Amino acid sequence: MKRYLSYIQRQNLNSKELNEEKRKDYRHIVMLQVLIIASAMLLKEILFIAGVSVAHSNLTRDLLFLTLGGTYVFILWDLLRNLTKNNTLLVSLFILIVFGLGVAFFAANPVYDFFDSENSKRPYLFFVHFCLFTVETIVIYHCVNDIFTGKKLSAEKIWGAACIYLMIGISFGSLYDLVNIVQPGSIGTNLSQGLESYTVCIYYSMTIIGGHDSLLEAAPIIQNLGIIEAVWSNLFVVLLVGRLLSKPDKEQDAIVI
Repeated sequence: MKRYLSYIQRQNLNSKELNEEKRKDYRHIVMLQVLIIASAMLLKEILFIAGVSVAHSNLTRDLLFLTLGGTYVFILWDLLRNLTKNNTLLVSLFILIVFGLGVAFFAANPVYDFFDSENSKRPYLFFVHFCLFTVETIVIYHCVNDIFTGKKLSAEKIWGAACIYLMIGISFGSLYDLVNIVQPGSIGTNLSQGLESYTVCIYYSMTIIGGHDSLLEAAPIIQNLGIIEAVWSNLFVVLLVGRLLSKPDKEQDAIVI
């Protein structure tokens, strides 16, 4: 039991090992984020063009999306072990993630529908996205704190900046889907609750931070949240550019990406 508890708590690493571990986690998260966004926005259409039936393309996308999403949240948590000394927070988030993924298995299962209607699964989907948004918000907070403290320029901070930027888009996708679960159709189109709705919410979120027109007539609350996302993401870029253009702490510091 002690061995398992020690795993889900903060790691005892020296400064060099800690920076290397953070760089590795940041890189892995960015790669997963790219795959998640690509699978949400492109995979279904690519499979359709390739001649795969709609049912099979939806199933393939959803299975891949769930696998990537589960891996993603666990690596986020693993990264958090290098960013905070609060073991209570780490253990609590680990339990929340495990419980949230268990609920997601039943609420968003693409193979078998455990519910009689979409309305009956809405509370469970709300809980899943609430868990995901909570984890991402906490990780973003600690990542921002990590990037804007200590050395002004290092490889793990550059990867961390990319990680935060993409995480803003994915986390707001969860927030939009939370609203869409409470008020179906608020994203601007009627969709099946679950992964179908979430992928469209990610699409909407990425168009916001990308500065493109989403072509969706979202409800006012979604539009207002989109403005907040756009301001926050642009503010982060401005602060990051200022950080990267500032003089490093030591002239001899080298950056190995």
